[in-house]
Amino acid sequence: MKPPFSWCWRLCACALLLATLSPLHAQNRPAYADKMGLELEGLGDGGRSMPFVDLAKTHRGFVRIGGNDPAPVDSNGWAKADCFTVLFDIRPFGAWAPPVDDPDRYQPDWSGTYRLSLTGKADIANGEGDNRVLNVRYDATRNATTADIVAPKGSGLLILKFTNTQRTPADSTGSGFTNLKIIRPGYPVNTTQVFTNDFLRSLKPFKVLRYMDWLDTNHQPGFYGDTGHHALEWKDRRTNLDATQSESSKRYGVAWEYVVALANETGKDAWIDIPVAATDDYVRQLAKFLKKNLKPEITLYIEHSNEVWNFGFPQYVYNKLAAIDEVKNDPKSNLNNDSVNDQERWTHRRHAKRLYTIAQIFKEEFGADALLKRVRPVYASWLISPDAHFKDVLKWMTATYGAPKNYFWAMAGAAYYNADRASQTASPAEIVEAMRQGSIENGKYHRQLKATADAYGIQYVQYEVGPDNGGGKIENVANRIRANRIPAMKDLVLFDCKNWFAMGGGLYMYFASPSAYSRYGCWGLSEDIRQLNTPKWQAIYELTGTAPPK
Repeated sequence: MKPPFSWCWRLCACALLLATLSPLHAQNRPAYADKMGLELEGLGDGGRSMPFVDLAKTHRGFVRIGGNDPAPVDSNGWAKADCFTVLFDIRPFGAWAPPVDDPDRYQPDWSGTYRLSLTGKADIANGEGDNRVLNVRYDATRNATTADIVAPKGSGLLILKFTNTQRTPADSTGSGFTNLKIIRPGYPVNTTQVFTNDFLRSLKPFKVLRYMDWLDTNHQPGFYGDTGHHALEWKDRRTNLDATQSESSKRYGVAWEYVVALANETGKDAWIDIPVAATDDYVRQLAKFLKKNLKPEITLYIEHSNEVWNFGFPQYVYNKLAAIDEVKNDPKSNLNNDSVNDQERWTHRRHAKRLYTIAQIFKEEFGADALLKRVRPVYASWLISPDAHFKDVLKWMTATYGAPKNYFWAMAGAAYYNADRASQTASPAEIVEAMRQGSIENGKYHRQLKATADAYGIQYVQYEVGPDNGGGKIENVANRIRANRIPAMKDLVLFDCKNWFAMGGGLYMYFASPSAYSRYGCWGLSEDIRQLNTPKWQAIYELTGTAPPK
């Protein structure tokens, strides 16, 4: 007897479900899905990634009323005077001083009602635009002020003024406040949720998250020889109790507590950058902190600062001066143990040596069996200098510390595919084609570096990669921006990435999560954390075998 039609349908549905869950279906997932990583957009009032439910965690800093000078603050950065601050500025680049770079003037929609609270008493007013401040109330019993901030559609700037402030009833008027919170629309006023749903949703396709910009690595204190900036101690780090997680005059980089919180919540492996000025004790305390608080399944990729080779960053100067001082003042220095008298070579070697030292400290804290497994040191340097920045350094490391494969998990470069070959009148399609040619030309460096990595028995990965048509130039900026929005951009990302994996490349760390597009770059997968179906995003879904979030 044939089963009834309904049973036929159920049997087919069950068969389809089993097929979906079968190993054969799993084999259809791209082989490199677990090698796709993402650089997180830096934190700030102009960011487009909306990471925190509490908007106040990324405010610009408190400024005196009627001026541009920073307001006095306490040890955690809370205002000690009447002040104002920028909560968000998501206008297209140049809106404050036209012309605007983006011909389409794209701007996210952050409208809605934000719920404000703070400890202390304050009058609160809108600083600019059509935003409205409603229902300002002071509760003397709790010494707390609350208000509703209504941002209408089209609002790209939110500035709030705090006047007649009073920290406690015993303090004088104009004494400031603490514990400012501004909960985004759609979340309960008493929520304990840290990261927004939109932000978490955007991270799902990726295996690894890189925190370089989150940690403000390129702006960390590191002015070698300058009192107060020569060494970064653990006690001076940013914490989750600070008034803002954005760059401020007091501290730099996000609190490690939030790095841990995001890694634990998402289950994504973490690529971290150790500040160039961090002392050995800072590194040790960090290792202890991560060992204690990270879930044991989270893998750590560890890098010494970021682009220490880059002449435009303070970490390059710091590292070079430190190398010169070491050779000059330390008779036990091994930077010139082969009698090399070249400051640049000492500089390259110190960068690798510092990573080696950091790796040994993490090894001591996590356990010897964790090195190269859970703890993965990555030696990153200049892609277009494969001999001086890789071959020469690894040869010296081998002679000085033994085989790099015993302490370095990988070496890394950054091969952006840029539009330098495009003319100043190129169409968006021609700009994308110029970037494709750039991707092809990068292959010669990849092949050299992959051969070096293979010779030393370590992985070859990319710490940053993606399409690049920035540089700060205003020529043809409209088409350079629009090039990132056309369907050919998806094909370009697929082209570069698949060529990389076909060569045997390891982690591919895409730069970066959603961010604004301007003359300085169109790095983001999109320009809006809620805009997750752009050509770039479509490439990511295909590469990772994931579907766009609904």
